[in-house]
Amino acid sequence: MPARITIKLRNKTVLLLTSPWLIGLLVIVFSIGVALCFVGLMVSLMTALGHKNWLWAAGMLAVFPLAAVYCLRRWQIAAWPGKMLLSGMGLLVLPVSYFLIMIK
Repeated sequence: MPARITIKLRNKTVLLLTSPWLIGLLVIVFSIGVALCFVGLMVSLMTALGHKNWLWAAGMLAVFPLAAVYCLRRWQIAAWPGKMLLSGMGLLVLPVSYFLIMIK
């Protein structure tokens, strides 16, 4: 049974965690986060290939979080993809944590 948080407003009980508007908003936030992560990964991959960091590029293709490590370590040359990648990962925290709470 999913966890439910309710609030009483003018003698009406409102279910917050299972309301359709919240789920719709979380789907939109999740989609934006995935798009930012994908674009940030592709740009950081191109940055690594452009600077002839072949091992970093191969690692990014194999393991996604390695792109964030590359952007943080090489911030002078990978600041723009790093900002996209880290903001996308930040946007994914709330929808993923909501999903993990609701499947219990």
